Amino acid sequence: MAEAESGFLPARAVRSDEPPRRAPVPKLSGPMLVVIVLTFLVGLPMDRFAGMAGQLAVSVWTWILFFALLARINQTLRLPLILCLAISTLGECVLSLAWGLYTYWLQNIPPFVPPGHVLLFALGLWFAPRLPQWGVTLVATFAAAYGMAAVWTSRDTFSAAAALLFLLFIAFGTNRKLYATMFLLSLAMELYGTWLGNWVWVPQVPGVPLTSANPPLCVGGLYCALDLLVVNADRAMRRWRGPARAVVQAGSVA
Repeated sequence: MAEAESGFLPARAVRSDEPPRRAPVPKLSGPMLVVIVLTFLVGLPMDRFAGMAGQLAVSVWTWILFFALLARINQTLRLPLILCLAISTLGECVLSLAWGLYTYWLQNIPPFVPPGHVLLFALGLWFAPRLPQWGVTLVATFAAAYGMAAVWTSRDTFSAAAALLFLLFIAFGTNRKLYATMFLLSLAMELYGTWLGNWVWVPQVPGVPLTSANPPLCVGGLYCALDLLVVNADRAMRRWRGPARAVVQAGSVA
Protein backbone atom coordinates (compact mmCIF):
# COMPACT_ATOMS: atom_id res chain seq x y z
CA MET A 1 0.00 0.00 0.00
CA ALA A 2 1.23 3.46 -0.76
CA GLU A 3 2.19 5.40 2.30
CA ALA A 4 -0.32 8.08 3.21
CA GLU A 5 -0.80 11.26 5.15
CA SER A 6 0.16 10.17 8.55
CA GLY A 7 0.35 10.92 12.06
CA PHE A 8 -0.71 11.02 15.55
CA LEU A 9 1.18 14.26 15.23
CA PRO A 10 -0.16 17.77 14.65
CA ALA A 11 3.20 19.32 13.78
CA ARG A 12 2.05 22.93 13.87
CA ALA A 13 0.37 22.43 17.21
CA VAL A 14 3.76 21.74 18.79
CA ARG A 15 6.53 24.24 18.27
CA SER A 16 9.89 22.76 17.47
CA ASP A 17 13.15 23.82 15.92
CA GLU A 18 13.47 20.42 14.31
CA PRO A 19 12.44 19.92 10.70
CA PRO A 20 9.32 17.77 10.35
CA ARG A 21 9.97 14.16 9.46
CA ARG A 22 7.72 11.90 7.48
CA ALA A 23 6.60 8.66 9.01
CA PRO A 24 5.07 5.62 7.35
CA VAL A 25 1.56 4.59 8.28
CA PRO A 26 0.36 1.06 9.03
CA LYS A 27 0.36 -0.92 5.79
CA LEU A 28 -3.07 -2.44 6.03
CA SER A 29 -3.89 -5.12 3.50
CA GLY A 30 -7.42 -5.55 2.20
CA PRO A 31 -8.11 -8.52 4.50
CA MET A 32 -6.75 -6.62 7.52
CA LEU A 33 -9.01 -3.65 6.75
CA VAL A 34 -12.02 -5.93 6.49
CA VAL A 35 -11.14 -7.68 9.76
CA ILE A 36 -10.79 -4.37 11.62
CA VAL A 37 -14.10 -3.07 10.30
CA LEU A 38 -15.87 -6.35 11.11
CA THR A 39 -14.38 -6.25 14.60
CA PHE A 40 -16.28 -3.03 15.23
CA LEU A 41 -19.45 -4.07 13.41
CA VAL A 42 -19.71 -7.48 15.08
CA GLY A 43 -17.84 -6.83 18.31
CA LEU A 44 -20.11 -4.10 19.67
CA PRO A 45 -23.34 -6.13 19.31
CA MET A 46 -21.58 -9.14 20.84
CA ASP A 47 -20.46 -7.03 23.79
CA ARG A 48 -23.94 -5.60 24.27
CA PHE A 49 -26.08 -8.71 23.90
CA ALA A 50 -23.83 -11.61 24.94
CA GLY A 51 -23.14 -10.36 28.45
CA MET A 52 -19.80 -10.52 30.21
CA ALA A 53 -18.77 -13.59 28.21
CA GLY A 54 -19.32 -11.65 25.00
CA GLN A 55 -17.32 -8.71 26.29
CA LEU A 56 -14.42 -10.95 27.24
CA ALA A 57 -14.47 -12.70 23.86
CA VAL A 58 -14.44 -9.37 22.00
CA SER A 59 -11.66 -8.12 24.27
CA VAL A 60 -9.41 -11.12 23.63
CA TRP A 61 -9.93 -10.82 19.88
CA THR A 62 -9.31 -7.05 19.86
CA TRP A 63 -6.05 -7.41 21.76
CA ILE A 64 -4.89 -10.12 19.34
CA LEU A 65 -5.68 -7.80 16.45
CA PHE A 66 -3.84 -4.93 18.16
CA PHE A 67 -0.66 -6.99 18.50
CA ALA A 68 -1.01 -8.15 14.90
CA LEU A 69 -1.15 -4.49 13.87
CA LEU A 70 1.98 -3.70 15.86
CA ALA A 71 3.77 -6.54 14.09
CA ARG A 72 2.87 -5.16 10.66
CA ILE A 73 3.76 -1.50 11.02
CA ASN A 74 7.05 0.30 10.60
CA GLN A 75 9.08 0.13 13.80
CA THR A 76 9.07 3.93 14.04
CA LEU A 77 5.32 3.96 14.55
CA ARG A 78 5.20 1.34 17.27
CA LEU A 79 5.94 3.76 20.08
CA PRO A 80 3.21 6.25 19.01
CA LEU A 81 0.69 3.41 18.77
CA ILE A 82 1.64 2.12 22.21
CA LEU A 83 1.42 5.64 23.61
CA CYS A 84 -1.98 6.01 21.98
CA LEU A 85 -3.04 2.86 23.81
CA ALA A 86 -1.76 4.14 27.15
CA ILE A 87 -3.17 7.65 26.82
CA SER A 88 -6.55 6.46 25.56
CA THR A 89 -6.75 4.11 28.55
CA LEU A 90 -6.06 7.00 30.90
CA GLY A 91 -8.55 9.14 28.99
CA GLU A 92 -11.27 6.51 29.36
CA CYS A 93 -10.66 6.34 33.10
CA VAL A 94 -10.80 10.13 33.44
CA LEU A 95 -13.72 10.84 31.08
CA SER A 96 -15.90 7.87 32.03
CA LEU A 97 -15.02 6.68 35.53
CA ALA A 98 -13.89 9.97 37.10
CA TRP A 99 -15.76 12.72 35.21
CA GLY A 100 -18.78 10.62 34.30
CA LEU A 101 -19.30 12.00 30.78
CA TYR A 102 -20.50 8.61 29.61
CA THR A 103 -21.10 5.20 31.14
CA TYR A 104 -20.61 1.75 29.65
CA TRP A 105 -23.48 -0.66 30.05
CA LEU A 106 -21.59 -2.88 32.53
CA GLN A 107 -20.37 0.18 34.48
CA ASN A 108 -16.74 -0.63 33.61
CA ILE A 109 -14.15 0.16 30.98
CA PRO A 110 -14.46 -2.78 28.57
CA PRO A 111 -11.00 -4.27 27.99
CA PHE A 112 -11.45 -4.02 24.22
CA VAL A 113 -11.91 -0.23 24.29
CA PRO A 114 -8.25 0.95 24.58
CA PRO A 115 -6.93 -1.25 21.73
CA GLY A 116 -10.09 -0.34 19.85
CA HIS A 117 -8.97 3.30 19.91
CA VAL A 118 -5.71 2.28 18.23
CA LEU A 119 -7.53 0.23 15.59
CA LEU A 120 -9.79 3.20 14.85
CA PHE A 121 -6.71 5.38 14.36
CA ALA A 122 -5.24 2.78 12.05
CA LEU A 123 -8.37 3.02 9.91
CA GLY A 124 -8.08 6.80 10.00
CA LEU A 125 -4.48 6.70 8.85
CA TRP A 126 -5.45 4.47 5.94
CA PHE A 127 -8.56 6.36 4.86
CA ALA A 128 -7.25 9.92 5.38
CA PRO A 129 -5.32 10.31 2.09
CA ARG A 130 -8.38 9.06 0.23
CA LEU A 131 -10.55 11.85 1.63
CA PRO A 132 -10.89 14.64 -0.96
CA GLN A 133 -10.12 18.19 0.07
CA TRP A 134 -13.76 19.14 -0.30
CA GLY A 135 -14.50 16.45 2.30
CA VAL A 136 -12.30 18.27 4.82
CA THR A 137 -14.14 21.51 4.07
CA LEU A 138 -17.50 19.80 4.42
CA VAL A 139 -16.62 18.26 7.79
CA ALA A 140 -15.27 21.58 9.11
CA THR A 141 -18.39 23.37 7.89
CA PHE A 142 -20.62 20.83 9.63
CA ALA A 143 -18.66 21.18 12.89
CA ALA A 144 -18.86 24.97 12.78
CA ALA A 145 -22.56 25.03 11.89
CA TYR A 146 -23.53 22.42 14.44
CA GLY A 147 -21.44 24.08 17.13
CA MET A 148 -23.15 27.43 16.55
CA ALA A 149 -26.57 25.78 16.51
CA ALA A 150 -25.74 24.00 19.78
CA VAL A 151 -24.89 27.32 21.43
CA TRP A 152 -28.00 28.99 19.99
CA THR A 153 -30.36 26.24 21.19
CA SER A 154 -28.41 25.40 24.38
CA ARG A 155 -28.61 21.73 23.37
CA ASP A 156 -25.48 19.61 23.09
CA THR A 157 -23.27 22.53 24.08
CA PHE A 158 -20.50 20.04 24.86
CA SER A 159 -20.31 19.58 21.10
CA ALA A 160 -19.83 23.33 20.70
CA ALA A 161 -16.68 23.14 22.83
CA ALA A 162 -15.51 20.00 20.99
CA ALA A 163 -16.22 21.65 17.63
CA LEU A 164 -14.09 24.64 18.60
CA LEU A 165 -11.23 22.30 19.51
CA PHE A 166 -11.61 20.45 16.22
CA LEU A 167 -11.64 23.68 14.19
CA LEU A 168 -8.47 24.89 15.93
CA PHE A 169 -6.68 21.76 14.80
CA ILE A 170 -8.07 22.15 11.30
CA ALA A 171 -6.85 25.75 11.23
CA PHE A 172 -3.38 25.23 12.70
CA GLY A 173 -2.58 21.54 12.22
CA THR A 174 -0.92 19.91 9.23
CA ASN A 175 -2.93 16.68 9.17
CA ARG A 176 -6.29 18.12 8.22
CA LYS A 177 -7.39 15.07 6.25
CA LEU A 178 -6.60 12.84 9.20
CA TYR A 179 -8.51 15.09 11.61
CA ALA A 180 -11.54 15.19 9.32
CA THR A 181 -11.38 11.43 8.79
CA MET A 182 -11.19 10.76 12.53
CA PHE A 183 -14.10 13.14 13.07
CA LEU A 184 -16.21 11.03 10.72
CA LEU A 185 -15.02 7.66 12.03
CA SER A 186 -15.50 8.61 15.67
CA LEU A 187 -18.97 10.00 14.92
CA ALA A 188 -19.94 6.77 13.15
CA MET A 189 -18.59 4.74 16.07
CA GLU A 190 -20.43 6.87 18.63
CA LEU A 191 -23.73 6.69 16.74
CA TYR A 192 -23.40 2.91 16.40
CA GLY A 193 -22.33 2.28 20.00
CA THR A 194 -24.99 4.51 21.59
CA TRP A 195 -27.67 3.09 19.30
CA LEU A 196 -26.81 -0.43 20.44
CA GLY A 197 -26.57 0.72 24.05
CA ASN A 198 -22.91 -0.15 24.64
CA TRP A 199 -22.51 3.23 26.35
CA VAL A 200 -24.59 6.31 27.04
CA TRP A 201 -23.61 9.99 27.40
CA VAL A 202 -25.11 11.89 30.31
CA PRO A 203 -27.40 14.79 29.30
CA GLN A 204 -25.82 17.22 31.79
CA VAL A 205 -22.01 17.37 31.79
CA PRO A 206 -20.87 16.97 35.42
CA GLY A 207 -19.26 20.03 36.98
CA VAL A 208 -19.70 22.46 34.08
CA PRO A 209 -22.74 24.22 32.58
CA LEU A 210 -22.76 22.15 29.39
CA THR A 211 -25.31 19.76 27.95
CA SER A 212 -24.62 16.68 25.87
CA ALA A 213 -26.52 14.75 23.25
CA ASN A 214 -26.22 10.97 23.17
CA PRO A 215 -23.73 11.06 21.52
CA PRO A 216 -22.36 14.61 21.18
CA LEU A 217 -22.02 14.99 17.42
CA CYS A 218 -18.67 16.80 17.51
CA VAL A 219 -16.93 14.31 19.79
CA GLY A 220 -14.24 13.95 17.10
CA GLY A 221 -12.59 17.04 18.57
CA LEU A 222 -11.45 14.89 21.48
CA TYR A 223 -9.46 12.71 19.07
CA CYS A 224 -7.42 15.76 18.07
CA ALA A 225 -6.58 16.27 21.73
CA LEU A 226 -5.47 12.64 21.89
CA ASP A 227 -3.26 13.33 18.87
CA LEU A 228 -1.56 16.24 20.62
CA LEU A 229 -0.98 14.27 23.82
CA VAL A 230 0.57 11.40 21.89
CA VAL A 231 3.02 13.60 19.99
CA ASN A 232 4.19 15.34 23.16
CA ALA A 233 4.65 12.02 24.95
CA ASP A 234 6.44 10.56 21.91
CA ARG A 235 8.81 13.51 21.69
CA ALA A 236 9.58 13.44 25.41
CA MET A 237 10.31 9.72 25.45
CA ARG A 238 12.48 9.81 22.35
CA ARG A 239 14.50 12.72 23.70
CA TRP A 240 14.99 10.79 26.89
CA ARG A 241 16.01 7.65 24.99
CA GLY A 242 18.09 9.15 22.25
CA PRO A 243 18.90 12.10 20.01
CA ALA A 244 16.15 14.59 19.31
CA ARG A 245 16.41 13.85 15.59
CA ALA A 246 14.78 10.47 16.27
CA VAL A 247 11.49 12.14 17.20
CA VAL A 248 8.65 11.08 14.89
CA GLN A 249 6.67 13.99 13.47
CA ALA A 250 3.72 14.08 11.19
CA GLY A 251 3.73 15.03 7.59
CA SER A 252 2.18 14.34 4.26
CA VAL A 253 3.48 11.33 2.37
CA ALA A 254 2.74 10.67 -1.25
